[in-house]
Amino acid sequence: MIPHFEAAPVLILLKLLNIVLPLGYLLVFLNYLVYFVQKHEWSRRSITNLARSVVTLHAIYLVLSIVVFRHVPLANVWEAFSFIAFALALVYLFLEWWMKDKATGVFLLAPPLFFQIVSSAFITHSSHVPDILRSPLFGFHVMSALLGYAAFAIAAVYGGLYLLQYRELKGTSVGLIFQRLPNLEIMSKLILGALIFGWCMLTLAIVVGTEWSLQLLASGLIEDLFIDPKFLSTVLIWLIYGICIGGRYVLNWPSRILAMISLLAFLMMVASTFVVNLFISSFHSFG
Repeated sequence: MIPHFEAAPVLILLKLLNIVLPLGYLLVFLNYLVYFVQKHEWSRRSITNLARSVVTLHAIYLVLSIVVFRHVPLANVWEAFSFIAFALALVYLFLEWWMKDKATGVFLLAPPLFFQIVSSAFITHSSHVPDILRSPLFGFHVMSALLGYAAFAIAAVYGGLYLLQYRELKGTSVGLIFQRLPNLEIMSKLILGALIFGWCMLTLAIVVGTEWSLQLLASGLIEDLFIDPKFLSTVLIWLIYGICIGGRYVLNWPSRILAMISLLAFLMMVASTFVVNLFISSFHSFG
């Protein structure tokens, strides 16, 4: 625990950042919206740097939270919402850097804005959390998993946009929205890039989570890992997305099939997470 005279200024900074972050994400979203609608040169030059600045501030906010409260800021739903906002924005910026295309930012940066507004409105921090949540392995496990899920969510959005654009191009005219979107080839690469990023992050989460769980098993804090519903559902999700990526590279699935599966796989992931968390007992429930 850092001394009180050091903690007080940091707490003030955390409160300030908690106010600044939703305003920053709002400014980022509006800037991407202007670029999407009007394609102004000044917005094209500024949007990425502005988004990177806000995400950097968000990273500082998360690190300071870890230092002050001595646990990864995922102890309650409002802390988790803030990390989800960060993860979505970070994954999007990675894909934008990779494909050098900014046109989809208005769609992908609206969810971080929503999550951070809700988080900033209701967030509470506390140093009083179960010791199990202070484990560095727990932090790596959960953060990797959320980054993976964020990437899968982004792949689903890209998949939905791909299918809508594909149908629109079959018609007699193309609306403004679809004129602004990148072509289907780029959209396909964005879907695949998000899927690969998410699958790699989920792989890391499973590996680290298994090591962490084996330590808990050895200490008697949990009874079994390999029959835990949350673990099994995560491995199932990992397999589904692995098959999706393999189908693209090995079986040469067309992009339209990849888009459909990315969308359906995400809906399945959300449904399984909802069922497991609310209706089935798991050692992943900490109290």
